[in-house]
Amino acid sequence: MSLGRTLAGLVMTLTASAAQAADLPGRIVMNEPIQADLPCADPGVLRHIADRFAWAERTNWHRGFVIATLQNARLSGHPYFEPGLVQRECCAADSVMSNGSSHTVYYAIEFGVGFASLGNYIDFCVLGLDPWHVHDESCRTVR
Repeated sequence: MSLGRTLAGLVMTLTASAAQAADLPGRIVMNEPIQADLPCADPGVLRHIADRFAWAERTNWHRGFVIATLQNARLSGHPYFEPGLVQRECCAADSVMSNGSSHTVYYAIEFGVGFASLGNYIDFCVLGLDPWHVHDESCRTVR
Protein backbone atom coordinates (compact mmCIF):
# COMPACT_ATOMS: atom_id res chain seq x y z
CA MET A 1 0.00 0.00 0.00
CA SER A 2 1.33 3.42 -0.89
CA LEU A 3 2.16 6.06 1.66
CA GLY A 4 -0.44 8.40 0.10
CA ARG A 5 -3.24 5.87 0.55
CA THR A 6 -2.18 5.18 4.11
CA LEU A 7 -2.18 8.87 4.98
CA ALA A 8 -5.53 9.43 3.24
CA GLY A 9 -7.05 6.55 5.20
CA LEU A 10 -5.65 7.91 8.44
CA VAL A 11 -7.07 11.38 7.77
CA MET A 12 -10.51 9.93 6.95
CA THR A 13 -10.47 7.82 10.13
CA LEU A 14 -9.50 10.77 12.33
CA THR A 15 -12.10 13.03 10.71
CA ALA A 16 -14.83 10.44 11.22
CA SER A 17 -13.76 9.88 14.84
CA ALA A 18 -13.84 13.62 15.57
CA ALA A 19 -17.29 13.95 14.01
CA GLN A 20 -18.58 11.01 16.04
CA ALA A 21 -17.06 12.43 19.24
CA ALA A 22 -18.81 15.74 18.62
CA ASP A 23 -22.15 13.90 18.47
CA LEU A 24 -21.85 11.94 21.72
CA PRO A 25 -24.68 12.52 24.23
CA GLY A 26 -22.17 13.93 26.71
CA ARG A 27 -20.44 16.12 24.16
CA ILE A 28 -18.37 19.00 25.38
CA VAL A 29 -19.30 21.63 22.81
CA MET A 30 -22.40 23.80 23.01
CA ASN A 31 -23.40 25.20 19.63
CA GLU A 32 -26.28 27.34 20.90
CA PRO A 33 -25.62 31.08 21.36
CA ILE A 34 -24.87 32.21 24.91
CA GLN A 35 -26.32 35.34 26.48
CA ALA A 36 -23.66 38.04 26.41
CA ASP A 37 -24.72 39.93 29.56
CA LEU A 38 -24.19 37.06 32.04
CA PRO A 39 -23.00 33.84 30.37
CA CYS A 40 -22.78 32.00 33.72
CA ALA A 41 -26.56 32.19 34.15
CA ASP A 42 -27.46 31.28 30.57
CA PRO A 43 -30.22 28.62 30.71
CA GLY A 44 -28.58 26.70 27.85
CA VAL A 45 -25.27 26.50 29.72
CA LEU A 46 -26.95 25.26 32.91
CA ARG A 47 -29.04 22.73 30.96
CA HIS A 48 -25.90 21.53 29.18
CA ILE A 49 -24.13 20.95 32.51
CA ALA A 50 -27.10 19.05 33.96
CA ASP A 51 -27.37 16.92 30.80
CA ARG A 52 -23.65 16.10 30.79
CA PHE A 53 -23.72 15.20 34.49
CA ALA A 54 -26.69 12.89 33.87
CA TRP A 55 -24.84 11.26 30.96
CA ALA A 56 -21.71 10.73 33.10
CA GLU A 57 -23.81 9.34 35.94
CA ARG A 58 -25.62 6.95 33.60
CA THR A 59 -22.48 5.73 31.78
CA ASN A 60 -19.81 5.83 34.51
CA TRP A 61 -20.78 6.41 38.10
CA HIS A 62 -24.14 4.65 38.62
CA ARG A 63 -24.65 6.39 41.98
CA GLY A 64 -28.37 6.85 41.39
CA PHE A 65 -28.78 10.64 41.35
CA VAL A 66 -28.58 13.55 38.91
CA ILE A 67 -28.67 17.34 39.12
CA ALA A 68 -32.27 18.36 39.87
CA THR A 69 -31.67 22.13 39.93
CA LEU A 70 -28.89 24.61 39.27
CA GLN A 71 -29.38 28.06 40.77
CA ASN A 72 -27.53 31.18 41.88
CA ALA A 73 -25.19 31.10 38.86
CA ARG A 74 -22.42 33.66 39.22
CA LEU A 75 -18.82 34.45 38.36
CA SER A 76 -16.59 32.31 40.56
CA GLY A 77 -14.27 35.17 41.42
CA HIS A 78 -11.26 33.65 39.67
CA PRO A 79 -8.50 35.97 40.95
CA TYR A 80 -6.04 35.74 38.09
CA PHE A 81 -5.90 37.68 34.86
CA GLU A 82 -5.00 35.30 32.07
CA PRO A 83 -4.38 37.20 28.84
CA GLY A 84 -4.85 35.21 25.69
CA LEU A 85 -6.82 34.74 22.54
CA VAL A 86 -9.57 32.67 24.16
CA GLN A 87 -12.33 34.50 26.01
CA ARG A 88 -13.06 32.54 29.19
CA GLU A 89 -15.53 32.91 32.04
CA CYS A 90 -15.08 30.98 35.30
CA CYS A 91 -18.42 30.42 37.02
CA ALA A 92 -20.07 28.74 39.99
CA ALA A 93 -23.64 27.67 40.74
CA ASP A 94 -25.42 25.90 43.56
CA SER A 95 -26.91 22.51 42.73
CA VAL A 96 -29.45 20.32 44.43
CA MET A 97 -29.26 16.67 43.44
CA SER A 98 -32.22 14.37 42.96
CA ASN A 99 -31.25 12.65 46.25
CA GLY A 100 -31.52 15.99 48.11
CA SER A 101 -27.79 16.66 48.60
CA SER A 102 -26.32 20.06 47.72
CA HIS A 103 -23.04 20.70 45.94
CA THR A 104 -21.31 23.68 44.37
CA VAL A 105 -20.73 23.31 40.64
CA TYR A 106 -17.71 25.08 39.16
CA TYR A 107 -17.56 25.55 35.42
CA ALA A 108 -15.57 27.33 32.77
CA ILE A 109 -16.98 28.61 29.49
CA GLU A 110 -14.51 29.09 26.65
CA PHE A 111 -15.93 30.98 23.69
CA GLY A 112 -15.32 29.95 20.09
CA VAL A 113 -13.19 26.87 20.78
CA GLY A 114 -15.58 24.10 19.80
CA PHE A 115 -15.06 21.62 16.98
CA ALA A 116 -13.46 23.54 14.07
CA SER A 117 -13.73 26.72 16.21
CA LEU A 118 -17.53 26.57 16.16
CA GLY A 119 -19.45 26.60 19.40
CA ASN A 120 -18.33 27.08 22.98
CA TYR A 121 -16.51 24.65 25.24
CA ILE A 122 -18.01 24.12 28.69
CA ASP A 123 -16.09 22.19 31.33
CA PHE A 124 -17.48 21.62 34.81
CA CYS A 125 -16.84 19.91 38.12
CA VAL A 126 -19.26 19.15 40.94
CA LEU A 127 -17.47 19.73 44.25
CA GLY A 128 -17.16 16.46 46.17
CA LEU A 129 -18.36 14.33 43.24
CA ASP A 130 -15.17 14.05 41.17
CA PRO A 131 -13.82 10.70 42.44
CA TRP A 132 -11.12 10.44 39.76
CA HIS A 133 -9.96 14.02 40.52
CA VAL A 134 -10.14 14.93 36.83
CA HIS A 135 -10.21 18.57 37.87
CA ASP A 136 -7.60 18.25 40.60
CA GLU A 137 -8.43 18.57 44.27
CA SER A 138 -11.61 20.56 45.00
CA CYS A 139 -12.30 21.29 41.29
CA ARG A 140 -9.31 23.61 41.19
CA THR A 141 -8.80 23.57 37.41
CA VAL A 142 -12.23 25.04 36.60
CA ARG A 143 -12.59 27.47 39.50
